[in-house]
Amino acid sequence: YIAGNKFGAFAARKKKLDGIVLPIWYVLTATPYMWLGILLAWFFGVALDVLPIAGAYSFSMVPNWSWTFIWDFLKHWILPFSSLFLVQFGGWAIGMRNMIIYELEAEYSRYLESLGASGRLVRQYAYKNAVLPQITGLALQLGVIVAGALATEVVFSYPGIGHLLKEAIMNQDYFLIQGCFLFIIVGVLLANIILDIAYIMIDPRIRHTAEGETV
Repeated sequence: YIAGNKFGAFAARKKKLDGIVLPIWYVLTATPYMWLGILLAWFFGVALDVLPIAGAYSFSMVPNWSWTFIWDFLKHWILPFSSLFLVQFGGWAIGMRNMIIYELEAEYSRYLESLGASGRLVRQYAYKNAVLPQITGLALQLGVIVAGALATEVVFSYPGIGHLLKEAIMNQDYFLIQGCFLFIIVGVLLANIILDIAYIMIDPRIRHTAEGETV
């Protein structure tokens, strides 16, 4: 989320860079998590044989706090993380890029420029206004992100909620299925509550309205 927003805001000011990366972003954001995960596993795990494609750590190792185990754990983490990161990165970058272009064309931006404000100051104001819809979008996308994480865990046999849910379905363990769904729902709801609170803190208009109603 952070990387996509930052890079999208940067690319919106660079027309050459924007023209190059925009088609790539559209391809990434339309790519299914599972399909991208399979491609990454084949390319880096089979063709190049540089990264492991299954599990959270090597089956021959016992979890401990040694640097050897931590490095092995990180190598197993790279591909699942990358499949989630690349898809989400493209979507957030496109959203922020479009919002920055809109804000830079807004009347307040032109007014600041007419007053002689620096381009950096105008971009700072534009970014602060453009990031607000992105926060709302993050709250709406949490369910999709969780679903993508579940599918990715299945592809890479990564021991998480998604992998556990698949095993529960295969074994018809209905109580475990209910527990997994309960954990997912509670996590998404808590994240939405945190984002709602953050939105009030970030957007002064909502904060002042809430304070006025309280008074």
